[in-house]
Amino acid sequence: ACSSQRHGNCLLAGNGGSWARGTDVPTATPPSSEYDREIWHDHRVPRRQKVIFAGFILAGLAMFVGAGLVGNSGRDDQSVASNPAIDALIPNRGDEVLQQQSVGIDLAAGWQLVRLTISPDGNCGFPVDVTAETRYVEGLQQYVFTPDEGQLIQALSADENCAMATFAEIANPTNSETIDWVFTVS
Repeated sequence: ACSSQRHGNCLLAGNGGSWARGTDVPTATPPSSEYDREIWHDHRVPRRQKVIFAGFILAGLAMFVGAGLVGNSGRDDQSVASNPAIDALIPNRGDEVLQQQSVGIDLAAGWQLVRLTISPDGNCGFPVDVTAETRYVEGLQQYVFTPDEGQLIQALSADENCAMATFAEIANPTNSETIDWVFTVS
C-alpha cells in the first residue's frame, strides 16, 4: 500500500522517512523539521542523570565482584581442595566466628567421621573430644558440633581455636586421614 517503491522499500513521502521492507510501519529517521527536533529535544536525558546512572551500574558490578571474592574465602585451601574426601571445613580455615559457631566437617560420600576434637588454642593443645556430641546432617554428609549449655564445650574460647577431624573411608575403615584447622573467635 505504498505510493512509490524503490528496490522493494516503501518510501514515506514528504519528510524523507522510510518504511520497513514490505510493511506499512515507518522506521526511525532523524527529525526532518524544526518541530520534530524540538519534540525530541525534550526527551533527552540530562548529562547529570547519565553520570548518576553509570555510577549505579559500576557500583552494582563492584558489589558482584566483591561478593564473589568474599564468597570464595576458604575455597583456595589446598589441603581441602586437593583432598577428595573433604567437601568443606566448618568454619573455614582462618575464619573469624562467634562463640556459638558450629564446628565440623563436610565429607564426600563414602567417608565418615571417626573423631572430632576442639582445642582452646591455635596449637591444638588440650583437645576436647566432642565426637559423641556431634550431629550428623543426613544427605549433606556433615558432622557438626554446636557449643551450648550442657555440652562439653558451652562456648568456643576467645581468640584462636583449633579443630581436628579424623575421618575414614566407609568401605575401607583402615584408610583414615586427619586434618586440623585454626579459626578465630571474636
